Amino acid sequence: AFDAAQAELAPVDEEIARVRAIMAAEEGEPVPENNGGMPETGTPGAPANSNECLHAFCECIRAGASNDRQRLVENRDIVHRAVRNEGGMTEGTPADGGLIVPADIQTMIREQMRALNPLSELFSIENVTSNTGSRVMDTAPTKGFTKVAEMAAISKDDKPAFTKVEFTVEDYALIVPVSNDLLADTDQNLLAYLSRWLGKKAVLTENALLLALLTALDGSAAPIAADGALKAIKTLVNTKLDPIFGAGASFLTNQSGFNFLDTLEDGNGRPLLQVNPADRTQYMVGGRAVHVVSDAVLPNKTTAPLYVGDFKSFGTLFRRQPMEIASTNIGGNAWATNSTEVRAITRLAAKTFDAKAVQAGKITLA
Repeated sequence: AFDAAQAELAPVDEEIARVRAIMAAEEGEPVPENNGGMPETGTPGAPANSNECLHAFCECIRAGASNDRQRLVENRDIVHRAVRNEGGMTEGTPADGGLIVPADIQTMIREQMRALNPLSELFSIENVTSNTGSRVMDTAPTKGFTKVAEMAAISKDDKPAFTKVEFTVEDYALIVPVSNDLLADTDQNLLAYLSRWLGKKAVLTENALLLALLTALDGSAAPIAADGALKAIKTLVNTKLDPIFGAGASFLTNQSGFNFLDTLEDGNGRPLLQVNPADRTQYMVGGRAVHVVSDAVLPNKTTAPLYVGDFKSFGTLFRRQPMEIASTNIGGNAWATNSTEVRAITRLAAKTFDAKAVQAGKITLA
């Protein structure tokens, strides 16, 4: 039994020596001698601290040397509990050692990836130098010349007509106060992050102005249901759009509308949506590109929106001033609050020029 106990305790020997050396180095004290002045052994099941474990281990060695079975049995349980970490230091309890285990904390800002879908890429853009202005649109003639008999008076029954499209640039802005303590203490380039964040808001601002032009068409939107959807879409393009717009038309819809189109098939069972062979990332319907934006950018109402036509002829985004970002730590309320105020301003307007260049459809969702 003694030999078996010695063999069982042998793997503990090296660990005990290592713990004693670490404790001595950390506390600046010599390693205690194995003598009778060590604390008394604990009761079974009680926590086993390092000194108690060392004393019990030494007692086991002495018991083996003197063949004292009773002393061996009394101290063996303490060593067993120390090896199994029962009642000892644990990471799960802060006071028992958890406080000295570093947490895996990262301060890097993980930016959410969302599709911004800048609609300005589809529309005309004009950079202007004044807050207000106007553009002149003519009225296309609808009939040809009047037949005139020889030596008869020539008619004056038609002439050009013009309309004025006026725009007024508005300011869109935001101030973000940032604590100077935060700027000093963070290890992140917070101002660079704010620049990117404000840039996203600038895109959302332009999108809102351009979407307002499109949603003005919703009142006359053509219904598109699953039954007969292909025919309804063809009719919308072929009869509602002037051929000059239909030739270069493209579609604009949201995720829900795109999903609807993706389920449609022609009479031969082929998908209505086809990949553009010149651009594998783009889909086409009837040879016309389909632009997809998120439901968050172009939300559903009771139906999903579908617009088709020449968006550049339809509307124009006027930019008086691209987004300007400035900051101060002495102006505004910054001086009084020990902060840095970051300001972003953009000056914009959006106007419809040819309302007939785009037609709207409304998709009934299942």
